Amino acid sequence: MRLSARALLVLCCALLSVFLSFSIAAADAAPSLSTQKPTARIVERGNGPIEESFVVGKVKTVSSAKVDQLLLDKTGMVSNRQVVEVDVTEGPLAGQSFTVMNEITDNPSYNVSVQPGQEVILSVVTGGGEREVNIADYYRAPVILGLAAVFLAAFLFFGGKQGFKSLAGLAATVALIAFVLLPMSLNGFNPLLVAIFICLASAACSMFFVAGLSRKAAAAVIGTVGGVIIAGIAAQLVISMAPLTGLSSEEAQILRGSVLNQKPVFYSGLLAAGMLIGALGVIMDVAISISSTVNEVARTATSPTFKLLYDAGMNVGRDIMGTMTNTLVLAYAGGALPLLLLARQMPSTKLINLDLFATEIASALSGSLGLVFTIPLTALVSAYLIGRAGNNHGDSGKTGVGIADSGEKGIRIEDMPTGGALKDQSEGVR
Repeated sequence: MRLSARALLVLCCALLSVFLSFSIAAADAAPSLSTQKPTARIVERGNGPIEESFVVGKVKTVSSAKVDQLLLDKTGMVSNRQVVEVDVTEGPLAGQSFTVMNEITDNPSYNVSVQPGQEVILSVVTGGGEREVNIADYYRAPVILGLAAVFLAAFLFFGGKQGFKSLAGLAATVALIAFVLLPMSLNGFNPLLVAIFICLASAACSMFFVAGLSRKAAAAVIGTVGGVIIAGIAAQLVISMAPLTGLSSEEAQILRGSVLNQKPVFYSGLLAAGMLIGALGVIMDVAISISSTVNEVARTATSPTFKLLYDAGMNVGRDIMGTMTNTLVLAYAGGALPLLLLARQMPSTKLINLDLFATEIASALSGSLGLVFTIPLTALVSAYLIGRAGNNHGDSGKTGVGIADSGEKGIRIEDMPTGGALKDQSEGVR
């Protein structure tokens, strides 16, 4: 079995290498997808191209806000204008100061409220011999990086050696998405097919990093693959039969209008790929939990039968089924709270047939369906693979020790004389 696990790991690594090669080749074939510093061409106008870049600046002074009365009289929009002086802190413009106009409107989604000493992202537009600098957004990177550092510290402190292994599996998953799924999707590959192989490779890497080359890991991988396939089939069926366009979100519409002008089938595939990846985490969690339970039962039980191991896996699976389904549904609900509030104002007939709402429901249900089927599949495979190791052996190779195997001299309970009295008080009870 260890050889089979090694072969499976080698196969996963080979598949990963092939996909990386394809993605790199595809990226090289598409010169428009640059990996240089974030500089995006916007439009061709006047004497030459207009380009936009983003740098970090620090606010020095902020003037009092004044209402743009002309705009208010003509459009009814409230716009408070501030004169802000900022110093650029990085890039080719580092050390230079600019005076920019910052507008605070009655729409908070577009406002960037600043104060002296605050760091912001500056948009620098150049072209035709001119340069225009504006405040584009808050500088959030330090907060995000700080939170990530706290997470990593807690993860490694409480996880210990196992935490490092889990982190390696997480890094492999992130690398697969960043360097395989995204580049290949941007170059026109079917995102659903790519996502399927991403899920397989991610499950194999994560399980083998966490559980090693063992029957337990192999059973968890097989259970995860089965659950992902079920979730993928369910997602594809509901997308085709509903139908769902994959263009219900604002991000997908922007993507189609600016970067990827693909056929509609591409965006439905992108939606299905997102459903698979969204469900992969909880499916892997369920699979490894059941497989570990079966392995522990096999390691400690004196006579682990197939039925005993399968029942143990199913009992644990039933316990975690509700909580993991809640986890998946609540994750989608948490990301769609504004939509749920909007849904309160709609008739039910309109709501259930709304593309955006139906997409969220389909994502949660297809992932939950894959999770439910993962439980019996993982319990079945775990009981078979781990049970084959021997009646008294789990993956660790340790023998399950029963009281009767302790080697101590004793008498069996059923052989005790009537009344329970022992002829030789030195004898123990086995």
